[in-house]
Amino acid sequence: MKKADLITGIFLLILSGYVINEALGMTPSRTFGPGSGFLPLWLGIILAVLSLILVAGAVLRKTDERDRSPFPGKQGIIAVVKVLGGLALFTLLMETAGFITNTFLFVAYLMKVVERERWPMTVLIAFLTTAGLYIVFHVLLGITLPRNMFGF
Repeated sequence: MKKADLITGIFLLILSGYVINEALGMTPSRTFGPGSGFLPLWLGIILAVLSLILVAGAVLRKTDERDRSPFPGKQGIIAVVKVLGGLALFTLLMETAGFITNTFLFVAYLMKVVERERWPMTVLIAFLTTAGLYIVFHVLLGITLPRNMFGF
């Protein structure tokens, strides 16, 4: 993990430098509020700080047996493939299944298949995640979410 954290931290630090550089070329503020460069600038700064924390943690951490290779083993690759496959299916079914049903099934899939949780915990987390996303996006922000033929 030490090598992986170091490589990832350096990559994200370079990316944050690019984001900050590009954001400085945008308008930082307007007459009545922040301009187009405000959010990217601060996201770049936050990414830079978090990248530095990751690099510092990797440098200060002692090396152990798991640090032989920065790449995931067979189990890690299988988990990544499961997540990406579920995400692809989630994307394809969004218009057909609707936001509520699709999100519930996707989170349940992640909890049961990828994380191997018990059914009560899987259903609880899938329900709470779906309800929380629905409340934030539909109720609070007023965004119209995809619906299925049954209206949800």
